[in-house]
Amino acid sequence: MGKPFESDRYADTGYSMKDTSPEVNAIMYKRLMALRGEERMEMGFSMITSAKEMILASLPKELPEAERKKMLYERLYGEAMPEELFLRLQKAS
Repeated sequence: MGKPFESDRYADTGYSMKDTSPEVNAIMYKRLMALRGEERMEMGFSMITSAKEMILASLPKELPEAERKKMLYERLYGEAMPEELFLRLQKAS
């Protein structure tokens, strides 16, 4: 086994990966920061889209649309969907 790394953020990169050495972490950060802001934003959008697709694929297909959106919200944000929002989703469906 390798040497354990601190779980705290690396001061010069802002990353907090436990399984990556500080040297590799610095390389990754430097390459990411070399991208244009638009490219980094597109990467973020792509990642959230992929996460949503995986979550939705794991839900039962027969659920009503409002219930699927509620479960998606709760898995993404780690908290219950506000009741008012859920009621609006149900009315829109």
